[in-house]
Amino acid sequence: MKLVLFIWMGWLWLAAPVHADSPPQLQAPLVADEGLEGHRAYLDGRMALGQFDAIDSLLETLSVGQREFLLFQLLGELKSSGAPSPALLAWVRAQAAKAPQWLVEGKVDGFLVQLPAYDFPAEARLVLSHWQQLAWQDNYRQLLEQDRFDFKQVYYSRNPELAQQQQALLAVLDRQPVSVLRREAQRLAALNLFLPDNQLLLHFIEQTGETALYLKLWRQPVDHDSLTALHTISRFYAGQEASDLLIAASQNSRLMVPALHQLSRLSPLPDGAQQFLLAELGKHQYGGLVAGLLLQMDEPRLLGQLANRLTLQERRHASSVMRSDTGTPDTPPGL
Repeated sequence: MKLVLFIWMGWLWLAAPVHADSPPQLQAPLVADEGLEGHRAYLDGRMALGQFDAIDSLLETLSVGQREFLLFQLLGELKSSGAPSPALLAWVRAQAAKAPQWLVEGKVDGFLVQLPAYDFPAEARLVLSHWQQLAWQDNYRQLLEQDRFDFKQVYYSRNPELAQQQQALLAVLDRQPVSVLRREAQRLAALNLFLPDNQLLLHFIEQTGETALYLKLWRQPVDHDSLTALHTISRFYAGQEASDLLIAASQNSRLMVPALHQLSRLSPLPDGAQQFLLAELGKHQYGGLVAGLLLQMDEPRLLGQLANRLTLQERRHASSVMRSDTGTPDTPPGL
């Protein structure tokens, strides 16, 4: 009896919404039913056979708490299931449209409110979302296999399900051969698309190293994926090619500093990178950073030019100080 009661209490706490300050505090204990396990075994059997009328018939004979507890359990186990039959899909949709009746008091944002003890409609909606993901993935997989996938079917600014569809697409891309990824990466690079973030670009970059996608990413608003992409360059490129990509990244002000750091680590440093760093040395905003990076590099030519520039700057500073010391008095001498 105590074990059943503990199970009931555990499911109550699991059912609390994630935004609640704490699990709902019960004003009275839930009533445990010794026959609950037998009901569950029967429901599992009917579920396996697709006999949803039988499931509903049994649930209607139970108390509200027992019914919603069992529904919460049944639906929770469907969140990792495969594509549903039409009958199962219809049954879950029916549960998602219902409102929980077994309520308990709990706190949300410091206020005492009535919360579902077992929010089975929310579980049903999660199941439907999972199945929608599977449907999108199956569709995208077929289109990619047939060379008919169109990024614009997903990526447009008014798509209310863009985030969810992108999640499905990325899951499918994870299982595609490199030949398909390279083909789609080249297509993506040529498109002018609305991208909500940089996940798609990074996904293709990590798999293909497509140069055009790097350049496309540098023009996007910078986020964590942009910085991650910088660190993938060394996996695909070296020498002048790596230098060109890093210099291009530095044209984005928010990527300038990490790009300069990576550029300074290229060894040997390509001529184009040397000229770029020397040009940046003369700029007020990043001159100090570049000077510090040059001092850490084993590049005698660059170090020599750095020393010459610092010497020239010191001479100019000393000359300006001397001129200020030999200036005329502020007021002419008296007669």
